[in-house]
Amino acid sequence: MKCPTFHTRDRYMQLSNSIMTDKEKINKIDALEEIQTRIGGAFGTADLIFAGHPLDEGRAKELRTLAFANNITLNEIQNISLGYLYRKNCSHVHTKEQLKKVTKFFGKKLK
Repeated sequence: MKCPTFHTRDRYMQLSNSIMTDKEKINKIDALEEIQTRIGGAFGTADLIFAGHPLDEGRAKELRTLAFANNITLNEIQNISLGYLYRKNCSHVHTKEQLKKVTKFFGKKLK
């Protein structure tokens, strides 16, 4: 799946924001903050592999459910994951491999 260009994504966000109620917007922001706080639990402690252990996978499933329920996009999840791996000083190769796993896992439910 190809990532949308910034112009397309910005337009999408404008359209979705105009349709969302204020409560939905607040819920989405809260959910994004929650996911950003908890995303590390979906990666291995020592190896930083996404959902490589059953407990990590369980936490990832919880985040996917939260994301789906609050209209979080796949692109937003990818950015949160990228930020997490960047802060952990992961190599470019490792980050790319893990983002593929994140995309496949969350792409089952998110657009």
